[in-house]
Amino acid sequence: MKKPDAATAAAVVLFIVYCLTLAPDVTFWDAGEFITAAHSLGVPHPPGTPLFVLLANVWGTLLPLKFAVATNLLSAFSTALAAYVTGRLVQRGTGNRAMALASALAAGGMSTAWYNATETEVYATSLALAMLLLAAGERAGRD
Repeated sequence: MKKPDAATAAAVVLFIVYCLTLAPDVTFWDAGEFITAAHSLGVPHPPGTPLFVLLANVWGTLLPLKFAVATNLLSAFSTALAAYVTGRLVQRGTGNRAMALASALAAGGMSTAWYNATETEVYATSLALAMLLLAAGERAGRD
């Protein structure tokens, strides 16, 4: 049986930790507004974050969970994905599995990342999309 790569291991560990610390419902500040906008395909406060609203709506509709919990879980998944991409980039750049694991866990374990991974917020999804763009740029630069 093949061992999972460092990035996958880090993402799975972080996702489990995020799920264990996931907000059970609506949290303070913007989360309720984002959950409502995602559920109704409405527009939250400017700039509106239309891509996030669409992604959260589809995610929350497809998961058989309370809508607020499902959208909170989108943030957990997005942050774990961002940590995975971080680990993959570090492993590709250095060839060092331990460094990839450490970097992914450190990136995903920062208080700001963790905080946004456990509630419905646009930042987690934005982080995942930014990391995917960095990975695409890195790959394009190699080919």
